[in-house]
Amino acid sequence: MANNKKISVIIPAYNEEDWIKLPLKSLKRQEFDGNYEVIVVNNASTDNTGKIAREYGAKVVEEPEKGYTRACQTGFESANNSIIALTDADTRVSSNWLAEIKSSFSKPSVVGTYGPITFHDDDGYYNWLAKYGFTAFLIINDWLGKPHLDGFNMAVSKEAFLEVGGFNLSMQSASDVELSQRLKECGKIIYNRDMTVQTSARRLKDWGLKFFIHHAINYFNVVWLQKPEKARDFDDIR
Repeated sequence: MANNKKISVIIPAYNEEDWIKLPLKSLKRQEFDGNYEVIVVNNASTDNTGKIAREYGAKVVEEPEKGYTRACQTGFESANNSIIALTDADTRVSSNWLAEIKSSFSKPSVVGTYGPITFHDDDGYYNWLAKYGFTAFLIINDWLGKPHLDGFNMAVSKEAFLEVGGFNLSMQSASDVELSQRLKECGKIIYNRDMTVQTSARRLKDWGLKFFIHHAINYFNVVWLQKPEKARDFDDIR
């Protein structure tokens, strides 16, 4: 039964000593009566990311091969629980995040869930775009039967994840979205508007229009054209 399911939270991190406290602190403040573990994948970091994560009580798994997808796969393989959640090292999850994940998986046939984002370091245009534009994008994709799991705010069934073969390790970008398209064949992937996180706008600020173009191209290649091999690698943007 869903009430007996436990959650593993995976946080891939490459040189995130300035940010890693955000998700770890927020995970300690959960209004959640279930069991969960936190796993930080220290992805070839050369700073104190791993040390800080251990200080906050997280399990640290070392992954020397640099790459977001590889780090996610290593984290998921290390998970001990039946539900695996994923968020980013610069992201603060809401106090009800784990409870909402558990609520999503209490529904029949659910193998995945995802929710909206806002930014904790921007209160202007970018935050408006995330709050309204990206949320509308997620809802529309949900209506169209094109679920859009995103690495900063998602959770999946470990059983279903293993059944579809995990992440596509040939991809460095959009591997989370590509996973959605295979995972939906195993059951329902649902959008949960109350499963919220606040992430950083630093990549948007650094890359601007280039960020949107990159993700738009990958979205259409993966979701609509079903050609993940055409997704562009942009590992340093994440």
